[in-house]
Amino acid sequence: MRNRYLFILLLLLPLFACSQNYKLVDQSSKNKPKWMTDGSYTETYFIQANKVATLEEGQNNVMTTLLNQIASAVAVQVTGETKNIIDWTTVDLGGMTRDEYVQKVETNTSVKIAKMPALQGVSLSKAEIYWEKYTDKKTKETYYDYYILYPFSTFELQQLIDSYNAQEKALNDKIDDFRNQLDGIDDVSKLLTNIDDMKLLMKEIGEDDFKYARLSNVVKQYEQFVDNIDIHVVENKKDVLIIQLVNDDVVMKTSSLPKLRGECARDFSTKHIGNRVEITFNTFDCYEQDDNYVEVRFNIGKKRLVKKIRINL
Repeated sequence: MRNRYLFILLLLLPLFACSQNYKLVDQSSKNKPKWMTDGSYTETYFIQANKVATLEEGQNNVMTTLLNQIASAVAVQVTGETKNIIDWTTVDLGGMTRDEYVQKVETNTSVKIAKMPALQGVSLSKAEIYWEKYTDKKTKETYYDYYILYPFSTFELQQLIDSYNAQEKALNDKIDDFRNQLDGIDDVSKLLTNIDDMKLLMKEIGEDDFKYARLSNVVKQYEQFVDNIDIHVVENKKDVLIIQLVNDDVVMKTSSLPKLRGECARDFSTKHIGNRVEITFNTFDCYEQDDNYVEVRFNIGKKRLVKKIRINL
């Protein structure tokens, strides 16, 4: 037993010697505040930054830690609520267990909460602060230990939870609105604009958020809608074609004009007539026995829509 105590003492000697190399040369108050050692305070955050080079670095470190801890506290609450509404049939777990996925959602939520405007009210002006300055007796190098006690009530926590939930509801409403718009869209430009807007929103949301899968599914519905667009010939007579874009029985407006190519037709001209496109051309070099056609091509996003239309002479 004696040898064991001796062994422990030998282990502690370097640490003791190291602590003796530094001398307390300054502190923010003559005595340490009670909250430094009491540890019985509720609805507060006690945070410290040790051995920092400057007081400014200490302030920055404790603020970063404080914001992360508050964000984490909110994330724990909202993730618990979120877990109950996750549609696991649409979630790509990527080899993770459900618990691992929930933990990833919580981490992602913490990051989002840390960026919320509501957290901008967190300030060291509300905290009790205490710091100490130490100097190395030999090298004269200095460092600071920086401590704060920040009050954060259950009411303030609930306010942040409500703010986050309101932000998430607005996001869910936006996704629902994109989906609902699809049922009434009859404009190609609006289709493409919505797809671009949704893809930007997906980047903001991040793959760790289960709403990513919801929005991704809506994007796929839009892209399928685009894939179903076809060129319909309304009128085909000598030197004139009138066409329109359709999706089943929905006539689509388009601000674009098609690219044209013909085996014998020349001098193409195009213009919009309402939601139709009129194409005029010259068939002087065409003969009835030939395979006379005009190739009409629209580029709709990534879709290349091409139709060969046999022309009448």
